[in-house]
Amino acid sequence: MTTPTGQNQQQNRRRIIEQERGECAWHNVTEAKERLGEKQKEYRSLARRLNAMIQINGLGQTLAFLKAKGKGEQNGQAIQTPHGLLYQHLSIWVSKQMGNEGKSLLEWIVGSETSREAYRRATVECLAFGTWLRRFAEAVLKSE
Repeated sequence: MTTPTGQNQQQNRRRIIEQERGECAWHNVTEAKERLGEKQKEYRSLARRLNAMIQINGLGQTLAFLKAKGKGEQNGQAIQTPHGLLYQHLSIWVSKQMGNEGKSLLEWIVGSETSREAYRRATVECLAFGTWLRRFAEAVLKSE
């Protein structure tokens, strides 16, 4: 049984994690606004649909889709696309939370050493972070 002190510590830890998620999401959305220009509308749309995509298609398939669509080129030079930037934001945050900062999130998920429990935890973390991204994207970025 958890003591009241233990419960308070657990609540404080949850509050701190939510604050960190919010802070990171805020920085990610403001980065998207600065870097993407008019394509920020597409990032906003993706951020709004992210959690639904994860719930319908699964985390692995959603990440693979974002990564595949994230390859952009203009005049022979690589450019940052909204899909690629969102993939990068998710990968950095969730990899950090899962204690896996060496590989991209997609590589880690499809790796043979990743357990089902770790995959579920990563999915929950992506959904929680996605909620913050959606909130800030709706508040800050231009809509279509």
